[in-house]
Amino acid sequence: MSENSNLLSREELIAELRECAQRYRAVFENADIGIFHLSQENKWTSANPTLAVLLHYASPAELLKIQPDFSGKFFVDPEQRAKWIEGVKTKQRHAEECAVYTKDGQILWVNLSGHQTLDAHDVTGFECTLYDITERRKAEIVTINAKEQADFANRSKSEFLANMSHELRTPLNAIIGFAEIIKDQMFGNAGVPQYVEYAKDIYDSGQLLLSLINDILDMSKIEAGKRQLKEVALDIDEIVTSVSRLVAARAKEGRVRINLVVTQAIPALRGEEKAMKQILTNLLTNAVKFTNEGGNVTLNARIDEEGRMVISVTDTGIGIAPKDISVALAPFGQIESALSRKHQGTGLGLPLTKALVELHEGTLDLQSELGKGTTVTLIFPASRVVPLAQKA
Repeated sequence: MSENSNLLSREELIAELRECAQRYRAVFENADIGIFHLSQENKWTSANPTLAVLLHYASPAELLKIQPDFSGKFFVDPEQRAKWIEGVKTKQRHAEECAVYTKDGQILWVNLSGHQTLDAHDVTGFECTLYDITERRKAEIVTINAKEQADFANRSKSEFLANMSHELRTPLNAIIGFAEIIKDQMFGNAGVPQYVEYAKDIYDSGQLLLSLINDILDMSKIEAGKRQLKEVALDIDEIVTSVSRLVAARAKEGRVRINLVVTQAIPALRGEEKAMKQILTNLLTNAVKFTNEGGNVTLNARIDEEGRMVISVTDTGIGIAPKDISVALAPFGQIESALSRKHQGTGLGLPLTKALVELHEGTLDLQSELGKGTTVTLIFPASRVVPLAQKA
């Protein structure tokens, strides 16, 4: 009875092993990726039909007979072959993306992976898989080439704008200077009042054009990666006070009140003085420009709970519709409105401000509601905040 039971168990075990082998053979034969076995001598000992089709062979038998890898006609790069074989033999599983030849000499990009096969604890060979990634690689190459071309075009544009700006500023400064002489009648009475008015128009237009050229030049330098910061420890309270004085005349003319909320004990910020003044002047000027008479503009500077410096400029002006915020932050983007049409601008103020903030490793956030006002918030990392002891 015992012997019959053991005999049946052995028969069942044999049947189970046979069934497992059949299932594996079915997977091996019908898999939609290439599968092959590699001996310790790097010889292919078996291959499935999918692998033969991928490599343009008539059958697995033909593939195994030719042994393209063993004869050195499989890997395009011999160094990559050596790297892959070493990886398979020294790691539990190893995968590489590499270029291989088909039977007719075409090049395929494939993902090639393999792992050791063991008998007890001894390595008997390697089981490997291969699937075609040629189309994906082609798409990646197209994307990389397109990006390189775009970067080159962008650099060329930036260099052209920078050169053009330098060339234009010299004659433009002369135009502005001569217009100012006539406008202010420095050499005596102009005689006809209209001449003075026209000279003032020439002067104002020249100043606007010079502002545009300077903004383009700054933006071009940043885009070309040539704008370097001359960093020092900045006294934010002092800079805010200085900038507010520059904008005070325009605010008074427009009957807009400027409120400064900055504690004298605020730490310093590591950055460039010229750039920081340009950032805050742009923000305050914009806020005053687009705020109606009797409105308020508030500049607040503080340190948040994470140790970052947060500077915000809030106005009670005309505001921006959510759909137009991206336009306002785009170079030369200008939003049409009844008030905005009264004020000429270059459309580079906010984009340039954002670029200068990012040059300081900061972020610019713009929140606005049409008819209720705008808040622009600048956040500079804690790593740029200088402790009070060092500031003194």
